[in-house]
Amino acid sequence: MILSPAPRRTISTPIKSIFTIFTISFLSINGLATASAADICKEGKKDLVTSFEVIQGKGGLWGFMEQTSGLKEKSVLGLQADGKIRRTIGVFEEMCENGKIPTPALYDEIQDLIGDGRMVFNMNPNRTAPKLILKRITAVNEKATAILKKLGE
Repeated sequence: MILSPAPRRTISTPIKSIFTIFTISFLSINGLATASAADICKEGKKDLVTSFEVIQGKGGLWGFMEQTSGLKEKSVLGLQADGKIRRTIGVFEEMCENGKIPTPALYDEIQDLIGDGRMVFNMNPNRTAPKLILKRITAVNEKATAILKKLGE
């Protein structure tokens, strides 16, 4: 009686299957990340610019300070804040153009900065003390400075 050897089972088949599934999953997730990165550049830039244009359409923080009694002599601060906000958006745009995809966290940070700037316009100069308005604009300016510093500007 001649015994034939048992069929060889290799462990490599299950490992190959697991490796294939892992690879496909990784590539799918990476593909989604790339798609959202493209969206953040395309849609993110548009959103940031549009939000900033709302501030500028009202004269910017500088214009707001120029029109508010008690703040006119300090309106250079508003001009600085306007410029720094615009620079954060410019850096974001440059990153997209140079293939350095900005993080969603950076987008959120800049969007929050613009939102803080827009909130200043909700303050009624007739009802809000100029010191409080100045404090808010100073905070916007400092936040913009911090973001620019993080970005190496």
